[in-house]
Amino acid sequence: QHYYITNNLSKMSVKTLNNMAPPLDFSFKNLATLTDSLEEEPRKGTKLKDTELQEGYTDIVTAVRYNNNSIHDLGDLVPSITSLVVNPAAISWLDFSFNDINALDDALLQFPNITTLYLHGNQLMSLNEVKRLSGLPGLRTLTLHGNPLEALDGYRQFVLGTLPSLKQLDFSSVTKQDRADAENWKKLCSKKMKMSKKKKAAE
Repeated sequence: QHYYITNNLSKMSVKTLNNMAPPLDFSFKNLATLTDSLEEEPRKGTKLKDTELQEGYTDIVTAVRYNNNSIHDLGDLVPSITSLVVNPAAISWLDFSFNDINALDDALLQFPNITTLYLHGNQLMSLNEVKRLSGLPGLRTLTLHGNPLEALDGYRQFVLGTLPSLKQLDFSSVTKQDRADAENWKKLCSKKMKMSKKKKAAE
């Protein structure tokens, strides 16, 4: 079964957009998968989508919290969110901090209005995972600290060079110096790559 998220934000009235719901909170629920959230009631008594009547929140849900669980992957993100909320395109903030996620998934790209993404305290090991997030042009706030990749050489420069739209990384504002360092890092890596190719060609 395929799930498609359409962007209906432009059709929302100002009144509707000003009537946002609190975050849909599934933190500390002992979830092993995202689909497990479909069997749980969110914290703070937020009303879930009525699947029979296809009626959901009177308010627009823009944030979902899955932090402090045991989630390993994000492959079922789209069907899970689609089953929970009426307008998934309105989601702008997702919190997956303190789980066991070791790889990101292109499912994240199905939420084009994400501006804030928390991924700290997981098991992400490769900086290549960050490249997947380049498909989220509106992303402004990202956390990755507490993952093994944080210890890799050039971590901050790589992330900012890959995601130049970020305004905040790991709860720290991105400065002009950060951007300059990221640009210099990209140039240095590009130079090293060219030298490596030339060396291989000469062998």
